Amino acid sequence: MNNKTRQVLAIAIVTSLLSILIGGFAVWGSYRAEISMIDSHMNIVESDITNNPSDAITSALLSLDQNSFDFTLAFMTKDGSVTVLKESRNAILDGNEHLRTKEIRLQEGEVLIIAASLSEIDKSLNKNLFRLLIFIIFASALASYISISISRAGALALERSQREKMQEFLGDAAHELRTPLTVVKGYTELLEGKQLDSQHQDLAFTRLKSEIKRMESLIGDLLILAELGEHTGVDSELISLSELIHENIADFQALSPVHKMKINVEDEVLFIGSEKYMRRFIQNALTNIRIHTQADTPVQVSLVGGKHIHLVIEDGGQGLPKESYGEKVQGLKRFDRSRSRDTGGSGLGMSIMSAVIEWHKGELTLRQSQLGGLAIEVRLTSNV
Repeated sequence: MNNKTRQVLAIAIVTSLLSILIGGFAVWGSYRAEISMIDSHMNIVESDITNNPSDAITSALLSLDQNSFDFTLAFMTKDGSVTVLKESRNAILDGNEHLRTKEIRLQEGEVLIIAASLSEIDKSLNKNLFRLLIFIIFASALASYISISISRAGALALERSQREKMQEFLGDAAHELRTPLTVVKGYTELLEGKQLDSQHQDLAFTRLKSEIKRMESLIGDLLILAELGEHTGVDSELISLSELIHENIADFQALSPVHKMKINVEDEVLFIGSEKYMRRFIQNALTNIRIHTQADTPVQVSLVGGKHIHLVIEDGGQGLPKESYGEKVQGLKRFDRSRSRDTGGSGLGMSIMSAVIEWHKGELTLRQSQLGGLAIEVRLTSNV
């Protein structure tokens, strides 16, 4: 049973239960109200008899006649013999009808019996129950149809949004690939035509290697984005975010010892996730700082554990355009296309970082750091 079928079934069940509760209460309330009306009429007859006990039979007959009560009135002696004094066509004592009866005891063990037919009330009850059943079926079908329509509309909107994002992403990726391919093609034709001297040939080969490396980087990033989008292929494990951050900071300081590093990382912050992906996230964040900021730029990394894990990696560099701060990063989001050309990267580092956090069902946001540059803020829910 797929998710859509389960959703429709759940809505049908909930709608049916609510209809049964509300409709059933209304139907049963109406039935009890009609029974109470009959009891009230019988009480009137009994009150008239009580007011004139010396001539109870006459009082009962007059009460039925004056109030137009369609009741059967019978007199039963103390030996059990029954005489019908007034008979309703709908309330026959010896018949099979469903009757509502009331016995009024007189002197010397004699009893007056008042009987009313419940046949019409029973018919009304059955009719209302049938109407309730039809209403339940209709309401459940309507609710299921509305649910399916809303779900389908939401799915179409989501699919349209994802398709637009994918088209934009593919356009960016194609553009990034086209540029190095054009360079490779041009230099290949020059080398093939032997139009370059030895010095320029060496420069051409160097440029070819650089562009090929750039394409490899882009293809590698595209592959990891595809892997993250599949949500498969990588098993979760218990990892220490504290140790992972310290390891990457040590590598960062070895490659860029001049950066002024401040570390506020709690010990033993454990998390169940992908070490491979989280390592890539931290590497991307620190590599961006190393490549895109000056050598003496201050850097701060903080990690706070608990039920909600809070990780912030920030720097005092130039940061991003102001309109980028405060927004939640989504997959395929790119902020500065020129960076990939200047540094030889693919330009998809932020997309990969966003996809990693999304894979871990976390939240990644960007804000301006108190140091003056970019602050990458991550919130994860502890699952240990």
